[in-house]
Amino acid sequence: DKKQLYVEAIRRSPDYSSAYKNLGTELFAGETVELNDGRVLDGKQLFVEAIRCDRGSSSAYYNLGLVLAAGDTAQLHDGRVLDKKQLFVEAIRVDAEDKRGYSLVALAITLSANETVTLANGRKLNSRQLLQ
Repeated sequence: DKKQLYVEAIRRSPDYSSAYKNLGTELFAGETVELNDGRVLDGKQLFVEAIRCDRGSSSAYYNLGLVLAAGDTAQLHDGRVLDKKQLFVEAIRVDAEDKRGYSLVALAITLSANETVTLANGRKLNSRQLLQ
């Protein structure tokens, strides 16, 4: 099956970010997969591994944000602990052209007219501006 093909890709190339990302998107909530090295990972852990392999992968950041439960955080290999909204902002930081990150940040912030998100370039945007 597809999952086993991704596991094999990771065995052959342990730093192949896309294999971790793709495997993570194949798992259902709460599902885990055993890698050939014996590690048993869930979707959250697979996306953290994808980021370890490629810190410039916006989709790894926003997919990690999508699998987090409300109020949950994820610790990255560089020691940062990020929540859902911070992961979506990080996705924008690494690829400002990827529109999905903007939409996800807009959905993650409170619909309060006063709440904004500050991007890496210092620009502050509200949910309406993020969705444009």
